[in-house]
Amino acid sequence: MNRWLVQPQKYLGPFGLVALLVVTSLVTPLSLDMYTPAVPHMTEYFETDAGTVNLTLAGYYLFFAIGLLVFGPTSDRYGRKPVLLAGMLAYTAASALCATAPDIWMLIGMRVVQALGAGAVSAVSTAIVKDAIIPEKREAILSIVQVMFVVGPVLAPVVGALILQVADWHMTFWTLSGIGLVCAVLSLLYRETLPTQARYQGTVFGSIAQLGTVAKNKGFTSFLCIVGLYNLPFMAYIAVGSYIYITFFGLSELEYSYFFAIAALLTAIGPLIWLKASRYVSARRFTTIIIVIALASGIAMMMVGEISPYLFCATFLVFAIMEACVRPYSTNILLSQQEGDTGAASSLINFAHTAIGCAGMVLAVLPWPNYIVGVGAIIVLSMAVAAISWFALLRSGIPLIGVKDADPSAPAHPATAAKDRR
Repeated sequence: MNRWLVQPQKYLGPFGLVALLVVTSLVTPLSLDMYTPAVPHMTEYFETDAGTVNLTLAGYYLFFAIGLLVFGPTSDRYGRKPVLLAGMLAYTAASALCATAPDIWMLIGMRVVQALGAGAVSAVSTAIVKDAIIPEKREAILSIVQVMFVVGPVLAPVVGALILQVADWHMTFWTLSGIGLVCAVLSLLYRETLPTQARYQGTVFGSIAQLGTVAKNKGFTSFLCIVGLYNLPFMAYIAVGSYIYITFFGLSELEYSYFFAIAALLTAIGPLIWLKASRYVSARRFTTIIIVIALASGIAMMMVGEISPYLFCATFLVFAIMEACVRPYSTNILLSQQEGDTGAASSLINFAHTAIGCAGMVLAVLPWPNYIVGVGAIIVLSMAVAAISWFALLRSGIPLIGVKDADPSAPAHPATAAKDRR
């Protein structure tokens, strides 16, 4: 496995580096969703209203997005390790202070600091994959890392509910602080993967301005908008899933957690499906196939999803697996569109997924006939837009490394050519 690394990791080794990437990818979904089962208890504890407590979630979303945009480009200027370590230490300390917050405003303030640290970690960890892993093995590592972004939001509420069985909401944040401490130790052992000569040589503000340079890459931005659409219905499901299982179908909280957990575990096969399929089919054709399957799952949900929780879960699971399939190779394709400014590219990738996911959570609570129809309609609409945009991109003159160069009539990209030869 050492042959996978562009630069050797003296202390972590290849397995330690993968462990660092996996754990850091869990930080954000756990921070967002693990404490949600405790929200009613926090309302009573702080003697406040639900709207004020919800600021701990809204504030996290906002400042996580800001952290993504600021610290990814900053790592292009100063290197990955200083930004990663600073972000992880800030996250760890803020999580502990959340656990000991004497009032709701202290909790909100520490959630902001926690979010900024998580934003730095998320942006940098994606950039490290491109820095540290050879192109031929990058998708395999991304498959491991990216699945955590899919499984995490589904599994986190279940973990939070289990914690509440033995402790109160304080323990949720102590758990997050412990995870942060593990990441901080791994970050200390991590060896810098961005050489000094490869760093952005301008000012910090200049490095942040590189976000605009990356966004002007039409292939990058177009493809990012297309694959980002999968986050719209996925986060819509996260937002209203409990209402569907508990209120609409009349399940208990424990039964609801089982459905969520099963969906999380089965969704994890998505990246494995891509790794297997990639031996026989190009990313171009695979993208077309999964858009069609995802669109069909939304139609099926609207037709039969209201009949039973099993049919609803099955139709959503098909979509969720497609979403998990697309993440590893799409992230690799997006990173391949940029020779430099990897931190800025990583920031925009994660920011787009976050922003589109937020929009999905808002759309989910619109006045639909019921939430099942709402989630199904969001799947159908988002995948229809993705299909139209995908075929328009393929027919356009916009270059897309790793996709359009797979066309036999186009010059082959070295990485694609190597795969074809194998």
